[in-house]
Amino acid sequence: MDRDRLKDIQTADISESNVNEDFVHWLKTKGPNYLLIIMVVIAGMLWWQNYQRGEEQYQAEAWSAYAEAASTGLPASLEDVAQVHADVDALQELGLLSAADLYLKAVINNNTVGNNEATTTILTADERSFYLDKADALYAELIKSDDNSDSITLFVVSGMFGRAAVAESKGDTENAKHYYELILARASDVFPGLSTQAKYRIETLDTLTDAIVLPTDAEVTARNNQVEQRDPTPVNSTIDALKDLSDSNE
Repeated sequence: MDRDRLKDIQTADISESNVNEDFVHWLKTKGPNYLLIIMVVIAGMLWWQNYQRGEEQYQAEAWSAYAEAASTGLPASLEDVAQVHADVDALQELGLLSAADLYLKAVINNNTVGNNEATTTILTADERSFYLDKADALYAELIKSDDNSDSITLFVVSGMFGRAAVAESKGDTENAKHYYELILARASDVFPGLSTQAKYRIETLDTLTDAIVLPTDAEVTARNNQVEQRDPTPVNSTIDALKDLSDSNE
């Protein structure tokens, strides 16, 4: 009995020894390869996490740059953002559109760009022409980025509205009509409301060609100096009301 038990113990020791030797052999032959794979996987995960954090930080910095440029009111700053951060979201399209709108707004307000409530400089004829040409070029660049996707439709249509507004400002109603017609074709499915607006502007383009006759300086002066003739009959509403009441009682 003891011999059988001793034999079993010896057999178990030999088996365990063989297992240990096999494991040591596996560690020597296969272990480094698997360890290298695990390290590569861990390194890859760490790199991906750092990459994502870097991308998020880069996007945040890009949007912060846009907000800062927009606060300056200078179109050139917005153009720089559109160029430098063209790979971030829709900052390229947004920067171009915002810069063009600032030029057009300056023409509408008849003030140079960068003006505020404290300082106001009236546009010269050359500055007005430059602003309109610059706005038109930026709107055109925005329209060229059209890939016919729904996601960019609003930017493209805004660019078309901008070019139409520039054409109207130059008195070129035919060109303005052309851009409004492009809006009808581009926005009818995605933004039908914008198509309706474009259609209305086409219908009212003729009013822009009507000549507006302004009074001369002499006529304005005569109008200001004109003495209004008054009725000499005195008016006293209180007395008249009492008289009417007295007459009715009689």
